Amino acid sequence: MSGTLTQAPTRSTSHGAASVTTTYGDHHIHIPHAPRGTTPNLLRAMAAAIGVMSLIAAVCVSVFASDARSKIAGVGGTDAPSVKATENFVFQVQDMDAQLLNALLAGGDTKVKVLRPDSVQQYNLDRSAADWDLEAATAALAGDQDALNRLHDLADQFGQYQAQAARTLADDQRVGGTAAGRVPDSVVASYMFGHDILFGSDDRSGLVQAAENMEQTSAGAIDDSASAATDSLDTVTAALVLFGLMLLAGLGALQVFVFRHFHRTLNPALVAATLAALVFTIGGAAATVGAGSDFHKAKSDAFDSVLTLSQTKALGSGANADESRWLLAHDHPDLQARFEASYVRGSLQLASAGNATTPLEYDSTIAGVNGRLSAIRARAESRDDRPTGQDLVGSDLSDTGLTTDSAFGREFNNITFDGEADRAFDAFVAYGDYIRDDATLRRMSLSSDQDLLEAVDFDTDAKTPSTSDQAFTYYNAALDKLIQLNQDQFDSAMPAARDGIGTWTWLPYVLALLIVGLTVLGVRPRLSEYR
Repeated sequence: MSGTLTQAPTRSTSHGAASVTTTYGDHHIHIPHAPRGTTPNLLRAMAAAIGVMSLIAAVCVSVFASDARSKIAGVGGTDAPSVKATENFVFQVQDMDAQLLNALLAGGDTKVKVLRPDSVQQYNLDRSAADWDLEAATAALAGDQDALNRLHDLADQFGQYQAQAARTLADDQRVGGTAAGRVPDSVVASYMFGHDILFGSDDRSGLVQAAENMEQTSAGAIDDSASAATDSLDTVTAALVLFGLMLLAGLGALQVFVFRHFHRTLNPALVAATLAALVFTIGGAAATVGAGSDFHKAKSDAFDSVLTLSQTKALGSGANADESRWLLAHDHPDLQARFEASYVRGSLQLASAGNATTPLEYDSTIAGVNGRLSAIRARAESRDDRPTGQDLVGSDLSDTGLTTDSAFGREFNNITFDGEADRAFDAFVAYGDYIRDDATLRRMSLSSDQDLLEAVDFDTDAKTPSTSDQAFTYYNAALDKLIQLNQDQFDSAMPAARDGIGTWTWLPYVLALLIVGLTVLGVRPRLSEYR
């Protein structure tokens, strides 16, 4: 063979394989990118989705928790104090009028146990307390213009009453005699002007009824606010569970993805992120349920009893004043009958076990309830399954014969705290003693000056044993202990509810950042394998 080889022969590859040509003069070498559906891009997308979901969950839960906390704070810091201040105002006004009556009954007599100046001094103390209650209600209702306008009207009527009471005391000092209980007709007429300011000419309107209407409106507003707060707590719980499950599902899917593509059985960072998501879900839901339980305890168990018992106290003060009004009007049969009817009406609101129409009938029904309570107490004391120092529990007082449309009946059906049943029992027994003494007063002769002196002392002297006023003082003291027990529970449970949900106004952000950080930490080593 002759000649020179100038070109390499072209080789054919078997199976039709394509030939590969390399051009060494090409300086731009193209390296193709991985398709979007490749492992690293999917890993990035899943991690990003978890991060976005974590932040959305944190924002939503925090906003919902802030709303719930605001509603709870509104009930505890605005609604409840305004209602309680209004109810306390009613009590103080009732007691002011009772002290005014005591001063008129004493007159210029120096033989009475409670002298006129003593009653006037107590009247002034009650007036100062009533002023403070109005100020407290005004402060609590700041921003509610409609409520403030009604408070302004109450303050105006209260001022009118005080002015009339001052005129009545001045009239009595000028024309009153020196025999206790002998109040001149002109002074009785002057007193009735003030009485009508308080109660209206029909005993169903006036300042006291306006204050009670305002208190009932505010109490209804509290129920609405409490319902809204409960709904907000439910929303927080639902958000925690929903977002938490989504995060757990996402983290679980990411863990499975890492296992299948990288054959890593356990990714510590992703496990930690999953634990953080569990804290978010289970811990958050548990905390919210706990806040809801504290709120229910504060509102339904404690404050509802505080409100009912405060109404009980005001009703009792009104009944006690009606007793003194009855004595004041002993020479005025029509007025006596009016005050008797008012006494029975108010007493039935306080504790009702039948349709009594006279004070003596009412005394009989209350004595019957006390008899049943004594039997209940005796049975409880014979048991050995009760907590130390606690003879009665709530179920013991559920069948006493008291109707649930009376204040004591409602309280007996809302016994929830340790020791509350015993205190409720003590308060009612003390009330029964007072009612018995009221019946004694109404049976006393009022014919002579000596009879009247004894009746006035029995009605107004709290220091002498076995008097009506001492029984009323003991009853009030027992009732105050029962109120304080519930108030203490409210004061502890309401902040616990507010602070419990308040934690979840900021903690979701911490957990979200933790989940994001741990997720990034978990996927970064896997992504670095593709670099």
